[in-house]
Amino acid sequence: LRPVPPVRPAGRGARPDAVRRHLPVQINRWMRVMPGLVLTLIETVLEAGGATVSLPDGSHRMVYAASGDITVTDRRNVVRLGEGMGCYCEGEVEVRAEAPSRIWTWQLGHGPADPDRLSGSEIRIERALEDLAPNGRYVLRLDRGYFPPGATALTHVHPGPGIRMVKSGAINIQQNGESHWYKAGDVWFERGPDPVLAPTTEEEATTFVRCLVLPEEWRGRNTISYVDPADNERPKLQQYHRFIDTLIDV
Repeated sequence: LRPVPPVRPAGRGARPDAVRRHLPVQINRWMRVMPGLVLTLIETVLEAGGATVSLPDGSHRMVYAASGDITVTDRRNVVRLGEGMGCYCEGEVEVRAEAPSRIWTWQLGHGPADPDRLSGSEIRIERALEDLAPNGRYVLRLDRGYFPPGATALTHVHPGPGIRMVKSGAINIQQNGESHWYKAGDVWFERGPDPVLAPTTEEEATTFVRCLVLPEEWRGRNTISYVDPADNERPKLQQYHRFIDTLIDV
């Protein structure tokens, strides 16, 4: 059996089943037999107060209110989230809009998300986490990075993979010999061990939100590690706000 290749991101406006259609038939069959861990970012827009959306049972999730005001219910808690707030959810989740809202949900599960069970939502990006064992204990982290205009994250690595979504501004991700600019609403994936240099636009501040999957010993710890030890002493303008570190068993 061959490892599952990463699933390419679906662009804004793509149909919810775009990512699944990208997977070859033989890969879908393999994943049904022996699924590995897959991280998915789902975007939901609820255009009126009182509107709801349900996410099916079976996954670990971080839910983030990118705008608006929402109530999130899972099998353990009912949580009210204003704009810029997030929470961890387990099992089946219902999200209710208290005002027009945009919601970003990171989902970690065995195998890809089923678009047929995500009515009203869009899969923005989905990646197989090939470097992680399919069963074990991990830290699921939700945090936010803030960069003043022109700030740069010097060349660095992380101990685990993650998906990022730009909330404002623009950031240039340079890794594996490639360079891409990402603006508000764009998403990207980082494996973790691949060195990344990340300058940002000088025109405005840049903010992104991310979900990382980390070894359990990294709970509560800063994960950035600079490739050049001399960069540890250089001034850093960016700031990070950690919302949640949750230990999970998969």
